[in-house]
Amino acid sequence: MFAKERRLEILSILTDKSKVRVKELSESFNVSEVIIRKDLKLLEDEGKLERTHGGAILKREISNDVSLKRRKVSNIEGKNKIVEKLYSLINKGEIIFLDSSSTNLMLAKKLAHSPKKVTIATNMLEIMKYLEGISEITLIGIGGTYHKELGTFLGGITMDSILKINTQKLFLGGAGIDIQKGNVSIFDSNEAQVKKAMIKMTSRVYFLCEEDKFQSYGLYNFASLDDIDAVVTDNKLDNNIVQKLEEAGVEII
Repeated sequence: MFAKERRLEILSILTDKSKVRVKELSESFNVSEVIIRKDLKLLEDEGKLERTHGGAILKREISNDVSLKRRKVSNIEGKNKIVEKLYSLINKGEIIFLDSSSTNLMLAKKLAHSPKKVTIATNMLEIMKYLEGISEITLIGIGGTYHKELGTFLGGITMDSILKINTQKLFLGGAGIDIQKGNVSIFDSNEAQVKKAMIKMTSRVYFLCEEDKFQSYGLYNFASLDDIDAVVTDNKLDNNIVQKLEEAGVEII
């Protein structure tokens, strides 16, 4: 096995187990512990893991990128791939909830020029603006206390409104997904509560998940893998992630 292949396999093991030991890797790959330590050092330098005493753990970043303004300009290519998949999931006459998400905002722009007749519910102000007055769209705007940084309505009034609406599909955003613990998380505790209400009132939950969200997480958990019906992603996922999702009964789109 070449060194590059070995390092890729180490990352695959980390994805599955969250941590590795130098001694165990040395025995598994039949190479010296010195070589394994060099592998771990290289992977750490690439930002893919964190070395610990006697081994390493998978590097996961707490996402603090709350601002919608910043999120709107990040990974446009990946989000476009997700938007195309989401659009194909929407059928005529359906009631869809578009969660506050920069990807959903891009989807709203596409729907604004679409012949599909659907009902869209959302608590995101910019989505409301794009869909306002579109003849093919029945728009349900969810109000409440406006959060300027997130660009969305939150709070008790928002939750009360959501709990009165039954939707067929929810396109759900988030900061990240932890495959090992089975948690889906976000930055803001109030938004976490609102997302829980959305999940409760829909028939099918689609989590919008760019590939890098499997390596990051927010401070507040709002869902588990059991709450998610499908993950809609931009790139092919690592085999270990695929296996974990399939074991949890989560479809990968």
